Amino acid sequence: MPYRAVIFDLFGTLVNSFTRREYDKVNAQMAAAVSVPYAEFWRFMGETLHDSCLGRYSSFEHLISDICTRTGVHADKAQIAQAAAFHYEFVANAIVPEPVVLEALDRLKTRGHRLGLISDCGPPVPLLFPQSPLARFIDTPVFSCEEQIKKPSSAIYQRTCQRMEIEPHQCIYVGDGSRQELTGAAAVGMRPVLKRTDLTDVYDSHRPEVESWRGPAVDEIRELCDMRF
Repeated sequence: MPYRAVIFDLFGTLVNSFTRREYDKVNAQMAAAVSVPYAEFWRFMGETLHDSCLGRYSSFEHLISDICTRTGVHADKAQIAQAAAFHYEFVANAIVPEPVVLEALDRLKTRGHRLGLISDCGPPVPLLFPQSPLARFIDTPVFSCEEQIKKPSSAIYQRTCQRMEIEPHQCIYVGDGSRQELTGAAAVGMRPVLKRTDLTDVYDSHRPEVESWRGPAVDEIRELCDMRF
């Protein structure tokens, strides 16, 4: 069956995962900026992640303000802006891929494949994505916070295909297996491919889908260029 498109996950697939070691440093900087105790700030960051990914915060500043309200801390606009700036800087750097990834995407496009992206993320990612080197290769980027739908809901995969003007069975979906994204892709008719990644320092290291995976898998994105599809 000819595949016309490749749709990718973002973190852990096209770019590195958020590592706890690196992002906990950012959490500490943000907590200090708004004078919220670190343990409370870290806990509320985790508790607000779901809502952030579903677009229930208009901006990251809105999320920080909500955390301050929940903890009973008054922070002025300058403090909130400073805290958000730490996160924006981290995300901007995080969505810059390795050159070999860009080379692989270029090869896929040269072969005539359309390239899509589905990312479960908060507002900073779509805000900063146009400045990422990935933007010139991805034909259709789709972000959960803008769609108010997360993986593995079938709707987010189907909506991406509709925008790409292709059918799900014409797509390969590549992801690191977070939050049952590969199962979700398969359920709508896509061919899922696991992108193996280091899970020793991520927030969701226990991924049953990855641990039991028996389908096609790659260690590097460039391996897709040698697959027959």
